Formats: sequence, C-alpha cells, structure tokens
Amino acid sequence: MCTTCNWFVFSYPAFRLHWQQLQPQNPPCRTKCVAPPAMSPAARVLARGFSSSASLPKQKWDALIIGGGHNGLTSAAYLARAGLAVAVLERRHVIGGAAVTEELVPGFLFSRCSYLQSLLRPALIRELKLEMHGLKLLKRNPSSFTPCLDGRYLLLGPDADLNHSEISKFSEKDASAYPRYEEQLQKFSEFMDTLLDTPTPEVSRSELPFASRMKEKLEKSTFWSLCLGKILQLGQKDALDFVDLLVSPASKILNNWFESDVLKATLGTDAVIGSMASVHTPGSGYVLLHHVMGESGGERGIWSYVEGGMGSVSLAIANAAREAGAHILTNAEVCYLEIGNSCVAM
Repeated sequence: MCTTCNWFVFSYPAFRLHWQQLQPQNPPCRTKCVAPPAMSPAARVLARGFSSSASLPKQKWDALIIGGGHNGLTSAAYLARAGLAVAVLERRHVIGGAAVTEELVPGFLFSRCSYLQSLLRPALIRELKLEMHGLKLLKRNPSSFTPCLDGRYLLLGPDADLNHSEISKFSEKDASAYPRYEEQLQKFSEFMDTLLDTPTPEVSRSELPFASRMKEKLEKSTFWSLCLGKILQLGQKDALDFVDLLVSPASKILNNWFESDVLKATLGTDAVIGSMASVHTPGSGYVLLHHVMGESGGERGIWSYVEGGMGSVSLAIANAAREAGAHILTNAEVCYLEIGNSCVAM
C-alpha cells in the first residue's frame, strides 16, 4: 500500500495464509511504497477497469498470489473456481504485468510489452469464458509483408491460394513445398498440444505412503504412455524430423525446405523474435515451432491483435477471477513474507 505495508503468515499444516496489517511498531517496509503516477482522463477511464485499490478483507486466505500478471490472474481464477479463498496482490496501480495497456503518449494507449495473442491456450479461453468477459480477438490478415530492394514483395496470410501465388513470384518449387511445410508443423503442433494441456507428473521429494507412491507411478506411466502414443502416431520420419527441429538451427530447417532467400528470411523471423539469438543458433528451430503452434479463433498458426490492447487479456482474466470470488488488490507492494518464525525479504 502507499501508507502501510503488509505481511503474510503461512499457517501449517492447514496451509492457510493470514493477512494482517502492520502496526507502527512492526519493522518498516524494506522497499519504498510508491504512489501511482498521475494519469490523463483517457487513461483513468481505462484504468478503472484494470485496477482496484480497495482494502483487502481481513480473513484467512487459502492462497495469496504475489503479482497480478496474466499468469497470476489465471492461477487466481482457477483456484477461486475450485472453491478456495484467493487474493492477488499487485505492486503497480494496474494489473497485467507484461500484458498491459497503458498511456505512453498523452491521449494514446499502447500495449507496452506483449503485443499479439496466439499462445493463450484455447482451453483457458473456453473454461474461463474470456470472450464473455470482454476478450475480442482481431486476426492478423495479412500476417507478414516483406519488401525487396528490386520493388518486389512477399505477402503471406491465412489464404492458401494467395500464399501460393505470392511465393511463386520467387520460386515455383517453394510454392509447392510450402503447404507440406505447414502440414508438418501442424503435426508437430498437435503433438505439443498434448504436452501443454496435460499436467506433467511431479517429482516427490519425501517418502510417501504406499498408496500415494502407487498413485504417483500410475500418473507418471499414464503421462509417458500418452507421449509415446503420440510419437508413434507421428511415424518414424516425422518423429526424427521433430527431434531435428527441436535441436537444430532454424536456418538448417528452412534450407532443407526452401531455396528462396526472401521466403526463408520471412519465415525465419519466427525463429528469432524474443529469443536474442540468430537463425543459425542451435535450438532456434524450436523457437520457430513455438511461434507457429499457437492458434486464434480455432485456426492454427494465426496471431491476433486484441481490441483494447493486450491489457484487455488481463482484464478479461481478472473479471473471470473476480466472478469466481477472487480478490484483486493493486498498489499493494509486498515487502517481505513471514513464514513461521522466519522472515523472507522480497
């Protein structure tokens, strides 16, 4: 908060968390609490939907989530839907973390970090009913435009006929290979869906009762059996190509498929965005896959803008969390955690 700091107690074994206001005699906050910056009327209108600095009810909480980014908000929504008492504490005046819309130039709102949506899991959008809570996706079409020094250009998008026509301007061979390239990446993406949407088995750090050990082994065997089945479905050639994609430079993958430098340069952008690496870096092939395995509106490999900026994603998730009973508090900087008799600085 701006005036007082707050601390939390984990109560074992019930794993309940207790919120308590610090009294003046308590240790001072190790980090200065800063008031939110002044905003223009346009930004204040938007911020009303993104933030809430009302005080948190004094009660015992099943979970306190420190940080109101989109991952924290998603955790809060699912925990609250499961019937737990959940509170989210965000240091800033606005929720969203990297998925936030803010006024950088007076009168103009921007997505100031993340700027496109594709990798938000469809199951999450569906289960939290994010569209009902205000999420509106605007598909990119076309998806890329690559100008050339000789006046030609390459325009790609979701239209297969347009892609064939555009790529043919540079290589008929590449135009024929491109649908097969997309088909293989589709197979690999479907395999990754299994890993992304299935809970991975946890590794136990302590001795468990016999029944718990058997349950854990069953869960692990089920998970790995599912993965093995998916690998067998790929077939030997595609399975080897999949492993090659994961560990190889993207330049090697693209050179195996195409001859046109313009097309390879266009597709290679998906292998370097956000990775601080080049297309010749081993492992950049996975980055290439990572940026095409998402989907938007049920269409694979499609990226979308979000109406209202990326902060609208966080707002929709926050609305779902609040509807389920979660409390979200902004301007709530956590200074330290008190766990039992120990204190952990943040």
